Amino acid sequence: MHNHFHSVDPSKMNPRYALLASIWAVATVTILIGIKTYAYYQSNSASILGSLTDSITDAGISIMMLFAVRLSLKPADKDHRHGHGKVEGIASLMQGAFMAGAGVFLAFSAGDRFIHPVIVSHHQLALAVSFIAIALSLIVVSVQKFSLRRAPSLAIEADHAHYKTDIALNGMVIVALFVDLYNGPKWLDPVFALFIAGYFLWTAFQITGRSVDMLMDKEMPLKIRRHIEEIVRQNLHVHGMHDLRTRQSGMQMHISFDVELYPDLSLKQAHDIVRELDHAILEHYPHAEIIIHMDPIGDTADPRHSVRGVHH
Repeated sequence: MHNHFHSVDPSKMNPRYALLASIWAVATVTILIGIKTYAYYQSNSASILGSLTDSITDAGISIMMLFAVRLSLKPADKDHRHGHGKVEGIASLMQGAFMAGAGVFLAFSAGDRFIHPVIVSHHQLALAVSFIAIALSLIVVSVQKFSLRRAPSLAIEADHAHYKTDIALNGMVIVALFVDLYNGPKWLDPVFALFIAGYFLWTAFQITGRSVDMLMDKEMPLKIRRHIEEIVRQNLHVHGMHDLRTRQSGMQMHISFDVELYPDLSLKQAHDIVRELDHAILEHYPHAEIIIHMDPIGDTADPRHSVRGVHH
């Protein structure tokens, strides 16, 4: 998973595209649950069970993400002056927990299959379902990728990472079914299920990390910070810049920093310079909230600049 803020075209950015991706994911996973439930009932395959478990998890997660995206798009109110964007971090953290739990459940189920092997049947049906699942997952991933180019939502990023693993996981199911169909080793089916459980846990780890980063106000990537500094330093009236702080809240970025200006400027002149900086940054990050503090050249001894190595 990576941060999509820097790759979004400002002229095309529209946070409501995240809703499109969420609705599409919910509709798709509902279809998959019905198909995979029937396939598992007929085939009794541990790999199909893993794929079904994945889709059931997807359904709960996708519905939760849909509500999270809707709430994150609500404007700021008197009780939430910074907006509702961090609900995406909370929802994504829950998504990671759900996936970790599903991975552990599947690992135990696969372990039981080693001890108590089960005969797999209706291979053709299970294979057909797996191919359908791959096709539908490819469509969902494409819709999410399209949406992320216009709406850098953490909730959609998390779903995107998950659905991309679904494609590889269903590929594993297909291989396991072909091996069993041609009388290969019976232990391969639960082995593939264990691989699927591993993918669950790895994806959960990545999603949880991004969620914690947002909730703990981790700085934006260095590439974005340097880009902001470059935009500010292009203004000839700015003689210095310090104390740049950035964080992500939902699909909004919060930016604050200090600039050093010529001390004899009038308040209006200084304000006009800061306004120019606001507009220059908003051209690249249109959904950013920006706070700029003005200092006279060389005077940076503000009380806020008190943590060595952080505020400078």
